[in-house]
Amino acid sequence: MGPSISLNDVGLRYENNIVLQDISVSLDAGKCHVIMGPNGGGKTSLLRSILGLTPFKGEINVNWTDSKGKIGYVPQKATFEPSLPLTVLDFILLNQSRSPLFFNFNKKHKVKALAQLARLGMADRAMFRMGQLSGGEQQRVLFAQALLDNPDLLILDEPTNGMDDQGVRYFESLISDLVKEQKTILVVHHDISAVRRLEATVHVVNGVLIESGDASEVLQTNKIEQLFNHYRSTPVSDVVNDSTVNSEVA
Repeated sequence: MGPSISLNDVGLRYENNIVLQDISVSLDAGKCHVIMGPNGGGKTSLLRSILGLTPFKGEINVNWTDSKGKIGYVPQKATFEPSLPLTVLDFILLNQSRSPLFFNFNKKHKVKALAQLARLGMADRAMFRMGQLSGGEQQRVLFAQALLDNPDLLILDEPTNGMDDQGVRYFESLISDLVKEQKTILVVHHDISAVRRLEATVHVVNGVLIESGDASEVLQTNKIEQLFNHYRSTPVSDVVNDSTVNSEVA
């Protein structure tokens, strides 16, 4: 099973810009959790804090049921030079074996790589160069790559950006399968209709934690405008000081 995650009074600022303040929430193990909110509300910064990629104030604990498991991560986007002779299959194999390109990859590696690509509907693009793919197709390949090690915790930052309808369907089906396997999924998403289909727990963030709960309760039509207003109705005061700064995730 994937881990639970607890955040206690988490705050983050860049120089004098307060990004997050007093974020306290518990994320249940083996569930899909979606972080939503307006642009600039701190969603990606919250993911980076959980991953230990940026200093933060407060406490974040990733609570594994047994020994520490594996973590998969998909960023918002990646850029690939079109002329770079790196195929989709090469990219997956490199991340699977950590071997130089000129090494001969064994059949087992290739079978596993193609199986992961097939889960995202990208097996027929295996011999395309990464730079030839659309942004949405590249996201699907990055997602396939993140699944190679069978992670127990999967963290996704706007994974459907640029995806067509077919790609979104593959993504939603796969998320459903992973939750059935009791993986913990943490995803930043902006599409309200898509999040409703995921049957996830939603956490709305705009500098502070606005609301948490089941998607059907949080994403009610009469609440949408208030929840996703760019203006912070609750001012984020300068309470993040230069005292204890933590950049490690337990």
